[in-house]
Amino acid sequence: MAKNLRYKGPIYRPPSEADSLLIQATIGCPHNRCTFCMIYKNGPRFSVRDVAEIKEDILTASDIFARKVRTIFLPAGNTIAMKTDDLCQILTFASKVFPGLERITVYGSSQYIHKKGPQGLKRLADAGIGQKGVLCKGLGSTHKNVNHFLASLSLRRRKKEVVPPGGGTILGGC
Repeated sequence: MAKNLRYKGPIYRPPSEADSLLIQATIGCPHNRCTFCMIYKNGPRFSVRDVAEIKEDILTASDIFARKVRTIFLPAGNTIAMKTDDLCQILTFASKVFPGLERITVYGSSQYIHKKGPQGLKRLADAGIGQKGVLCKGLGSTHKNVNHFLASLSLRRRKKEVVPPGGGTILGGC
């Protein structure tokens, strides 16, 4: 078993996850072309960590924190891009190792959430995302027109204009 939790590349977590255990399941972002996001631009290419290694990190964390973990955040640009079977194994395992677990948070863009399909999302819900988890969809997009708009958003804010071209509303994630 590992003596320390293993991390590779930049690790970012939102303020809402300040007290969460960070378990890295993926590294980087599979899209990594959003014009507004510089988090993973100079980091390692997207990859998925081995499930056995992730489980070792969960066990190491249980040794360190004596099963007092209430929330877990799986950091990276798009952890939902993992194979559904692998992500379900991790969610189920974490729930068993930490019986007091209240929440597991995973980020995902609409593109990768959509790729899961109804059956994949149901399986993730059954494994923990629906019962004690949160699937956060960020503001990011893989659509070039949306990215163009987001890249110019800071200029529009300076002009006090926050309505996207063609009207509508800007919705943020978690």
